[in-house]
Amino acid sequence: MVQPFLYEASTSYLLTRNTSQRCFFLRPSKELREAICYCIADAQARHPVAIHAFCAMSNHLHVVFTDPDGHAPLFVQAMNQTIARYVNCSLGRFGAMWEGGARPNYCVLPESGDIFDKVVYTLTNPVKAGLVSQHHLWPGAISDAGQIAKGRITTKRPTRFFAKTTDPTLLTRDLVLTPVPGGESMSREDYGRYLAQRVKETEAALAADREARGQKWLGRKGCLSIDPFDAPDTKWTPFSRNPKVASKNEDARRARILRQKRFVSQYGDAMREFREGHRDTPFPDGTFAMRVYLGVATVPLI
Repeated sequence: MVQPFLYEASTSYLLTRNTSQRCFFLRPSKELREAICYCIADAQARHPVAIHAFCAMSNHLHVVFTDPDGHAPLFVQAMNQTIARYVNCSLGRFGAMWEGGARPNYCVLPESGDIFDKVVYTLTNPVKAGLVSQHHLWPGAISDAGQIAKGRITTKRPTRFFAKTTDPTLLTRDLVLTPVPGGESMSREDYGRYLAQRVKETEAALAADREARGQKWLGRKGCLSIDPFDAPDTKWTPFSRNPKVASKNEDARRARILRQKRFVSQYGDAMREFREGHRDTPFPDGTFAMRVYLGVATVPLI
């Protein structure tokens, strides 16, 4: 059974979702890039969250976002479902597209600096993997620094899989990109320039390391030729542990871990009471499924 997770309002996350068996189902192509961007934008339109950055690698997806009202799983579910169904349709396959038996990994980012670090990490993922030398050269779906500075990506409804419609609100979706919390104090232009500089510095460091090791880049053409049914040669351990909190501030990291532990304990007590027939038992704030689908009352987390 999956342990209950604390979904609090105004929490920022680095979301990671892996494909089944780590296969390259999300390998880049123009068609798939546009479809993934539309799926993210459509999910955001239906379940508003503040998206700070995203990158779809060949076998996993990263999204850095802030959840304003504690409904993050609704956005994630809507996004993952449409991406999976579109990918299966385009590849002519059936079955699970995402890794089964595990929920997407929500890594909580307690402070503004932690969120910004993960934005840079997300954008430079293709560079760190040795695929391209600069993030904007990645031919897959990615919110490059220039698009983040502009604040939105206009996406078009794919012709494959999605039902035909003449509804103008569905034909295009604006994928809104926002600065990290705390970044609003800067102008959008200054925020974009600062992000671009941080990304450039990270890319330069990664390039220097690869050059010292004598390693070459796969390159844009090599990325486009990836077989979607192939997978990495590196050993993969199913259901391996994933970080639940990431922060350079050790006190903030420990505080969040302790809060999660208190939530699990209080949630467990409430669930036992609920199963014994006490349907008016309140659950701790941050409860998602029981609150959204069964309408249970909530009380502050002790």
